[in-house]
Amino acid sequence: MTAATEVFAASNFRATGVAAIADRAGVSEAILYRHFATKLDLFCEVLDRIGRRIVEIWEGAVADAPDAITALRRAGEVYFVNTRNHPAEARLQFQALSEVGEPAVAAVLAANHRRYVEFFAGLVRRGQSDGSVRTDLDPSAVAWLLNGTGFAATMRGLVDPADDNTAGDRDEKVMGLLLDSLATEPPSSGRSTKPSARTPRASAPSLPKQTPRKATR
Repeated sequence: MTAATEVFAASNFRATGVAAIADRAGVSEAILYRHFATKLDLFCEVLDRIGRRIVEIWEGAVADAPDAITALRRAGEVYFVNTRNHPAEARLQFQALSEVGEPAVAAVLAANHRRYVEFFAGLVRRGQSDGSVRTDLDPSAVAWLLNGTGFAATMRGLVDPADDNTAGDRDEKVMGLLLDSLATEPPSSGRSTKPSARTPRASAPSLPKQTPRKATR
């Protein structure tokens, strides 16, 4: 899977040949076709494994977190590190967006993002139960916001890799502002992103309070 990820990421799905993947993996094309009937099947399997591995990394990172806000922060931190350490996986996921005309690719990408959102929504619900996350927020809406924040940070890293020297600090600040807006109390030193000595911390934006809609006739 590593060889396939690297070869697909270096080009794109349509331009990549199975022979190139087999050569990188050190096996014959026949061996690959014994496990995957088509190149599309192999591509989808790679995407599926990337998505599942991301969630597994998150689950490991938050297993002993004392509260949901800490868990969300840890998930963000390990995601940013993983993206910087495995850029081929990030490139491949974005390249796959150009192949959503293939129903199989669209289905895998949708399943991956549902996993991400379900993971975040679960942590938000946990926080609303343990008192660390505001109860007036919709867990699914917050989960999509968190998912989108990670998506944007990944895209930034791909289009401007030269900015990586300062990216980590900025990613932490963005994550800190977002998580502080979810918390039920002012951020503590264990939760908030520490500002640099020369840069005053901006106050966290507050998400609008959500109120139930009145039924209309």
